[in-house]
Amino acid sequence: MSEQFDAATHFDENLAAKYDRRIRSFCPSYDSLHRMIAPWLQGLPEHTCFLSAGAGTGAEVLTLGKQFPSWRFVAVDVSIDMLDACRSRAHEWGMVDRVTFFNGRLQDYKSTIQFDAASSIFVSHFIEDRREKSEYFRSIAASLRPGGSFILADLFGDKNSPEFARLFSAWLTSYASHGASPEELSRAREHIERDVAFVPEIELIALLAEAGFSTPIRFYQTYLFGGWLVTKS
Repeated sequence: MSEQFDAATHFDENLAAKYDRRIRSFCPSYDSLHRMIAPWLQGLPEHTCFLSAGAGTGAEVLTLGKQFPSWRFVAVDVSIDMLDACRSRAHEWGMVDRVTFFNGRLQDYKSTIQFDAASSIFVSHFIEDRREKSEYFRSIAASLRPGGSFILADLFGDKNSPEFARLFSAWLTSYASHGASPEELSRAREHIERDVAFVPEIELIALLAEAGFSTPIRFYQTYLFGGWLVTKS
């Protein structure tokens, strides 16, 4: 990656309008991932406060909000256009009064409470610098109460391994099968190679441990997309 990825610029109004359709082609199990999150959180308090870091258009907020009608949410995102899409969808679902919205970096969000649970879905793989990635995870840990649950989903892998090459190839083939044109496929490959900071799972585990989380349980994988559950120590 030759220069720092700017999520606020990349996820502009144009992309926000297309995101919900495109992400389901990019990650064919996107909806399944979100349905898989809820069972891990069943034992949380009735009036849980949930932090969605990099909330995007609000998939986890809406999915969990529907299943847990007493929960309240904070949606944080650096892209005002993605956050506006999240707000619009929350309004359509009749739960906008249960969601607080913050436009900016998670590291700059100052909460007056400790959350019972948090999520970060397809966010931190855009953070190239290890120190900044560590700071991001530490900010999430600092926002959680002791024993709080954290769901992380990201692109991951060791780019030097033979397994990575095969998974990458299969993933691009899957994306093409969802109707992507050769031009779209070329742009997607360029975006992945330029903007995604892949790290091996062992490095991801080390970063989470440094932030104060337990050893992760990987509960999900589709090609190079992985999902983990950890708790704050």
